[in-house]
Amino acid sequence: MALKRKCFTVEEKMQIIRRLEAGERNVVLAKEFGVCHTTIATIKKHKEQVTALFNNNVLKSKRVRASTQDRVDKALFQWFKMQRSQGISLSGPLLQQKANYFAKQFKIKDFNCSGSWISRFKVRHNILSSTASGESMPSKKCDPKKWLTQIWPTLRKDFSDDDIFSADEIGLFYKLTPDKTLNMKGEQCTGGELSKERITLLLAANMSGTLKKKLLVIGTSKHPRSLGNVHFLPVDYFSNRQAWMTSEIFTTWVRDWNAELMQQKKKILLLIDDCPAHPIISNLTNITLVCLPSNTNAKLILQPMSQGIIRVIKSTYRKNLILKIISDMENSIDENYPKVTILDALLMINDAWQQLSPETIANCFRQSGLAETNLDAPHSSFSNDIEIDDDIPLSDWATALRVQLPISKEVLDEYVLIDNGLAICGEPSEDSIVKDIFDEDQDSDDSVEDQNEDVTAPSALEAFQAAEVLSRFVHSNCSDESLRHSMSHLNNVVRNYFYISKTTAKQSKISEYLVN
Repeated sequence: MALKRKCFTVEEKMQIIRRLEAGERNVVLAKEFGVCHTTIATIKKHKEQVTALFNNNVLKSKRVRASTQDRVDKALFQWFKMQRSQGISLSGPLLQQKANYFAKQFKIKDFNCSGSWISRFKVRHNILSSTASGESMPSKKCDPKKWLTQIWPTLRKDFSDDDIFSADEIGLFYKLTPDKTLNMKGEQCTGGELSKERITLLLAANMSGTLKKKLLVIGTSKHPRSLGNVHFLPVDYFSNRQAWMTSEIFTTWVRDWNAELMQQKKKILLLIDDCPAHPIISNLTNITLVCLPSNTNAKLILQPMSQGIIRVIKSTYRKNLILKIISDMENSIDENYPKVTILDALLMINDAWQQLSPETIANCFRQSGLAETNLDAPHSSFSNDIEIDDDIPLSDWATALRVQLPISKEVLDEYVLIDNGLAICGEPSEDSIVKDIFDEDQDSDDSVEDQNEDVTAPSALEAFQAAEVLSRFVHSNCSDESLRHSMSHLNNVVRNYFYISKTTAKQSKISEYLVN
């Protein structure tokens, strides 16, 4: 008997895609939904289009007609979200006028936006008439202490410390060495060569410090050469030419997290800053998104990440970078050290994030006043007032290692936070919308980073030899029995992988050899 034809909504397609990515088989899903297995395969094939619709909150539509003027459609929707975030009322004729404006900017001839084009535009992006006419926007202007004592208790009353999260972006010059510090002071990095040596990170953790969200990292290149042979990154990686956070990236991140929480049947409260790249995101079922008051003092006082977490992450990353410099110097790997790829940076920043202790995170939430049981208790507005075990000054750490760097203590201390003023997003405007879409269309070479990078993945032999050396080091110097046991386990995994690589032509995954 022929299977009945079935049309899935965007939301249902997204659920199918997530289940396939989680390892469920095509044939099992096809049987469950009563469709041919080729239907499931087609849904997976169109993952990119389905994800884009899902992130734009187009959930219930079964068929969405693509726009004949893709650039105009993209630009108008970005402009619409920009106006919506500011609480500006919009009407159909105003959207038509702006669509014609963008068509002119893109030099599209014979385009005259009609009412029916706007109607289809609203359907594509799930825009209701009430939304287009404007929404009541909560006031973002508020004194931090008033917000903390009068508004925050109501917001947090339904959530435990484990379910209250804060997120914040930081910019990082990932190749910056101490000797270049003075030349970089005050650099905002809005373009040019320096923008190729920066990344933006999104950090998120809960109030109790028990859960740190997987890092989101934004670079300048879509396909960095150093990531060519890497299949399992420890972070989520996105890209654009400025390495900035955008409303599209942020929305994707939030909606993906919301989908994870739906599967876990868990609800959270997420605190974010009033940033141009943080739009209103509707129809979130498991995340309550709360924006901190929009003034500089509020960010310094109320944002836990600003109370020491960011400083610790940057300090730890730069300690790791200096160790790489020392290693390159001692091994004479390259006289133009350090040779830092984006892969090096992702691994080192993830190590810094994983090393951050739950106690440090919890202390920073308390320092902000968010975790205070007595909300009238005084708290500092400066992150330097908090004592954090993780935060050993870089200059003291370098001295302790007797590193003979020709850099003063003052410069090393300044080096840690030299990029604190680095822009993490651009101010939205009509001109920037047009420029970004032009850049996206012209980004054919993916803004490849350093052409001289080593893009060769370590061989099984190199991994085996490194594991042998590391095992000898741990068993010779470490008194922690659990760590020695873990090292033996890792050594066995690499040894088995090396053995199989020599006895079979099949390329296997190292995870296949993980045994308890």
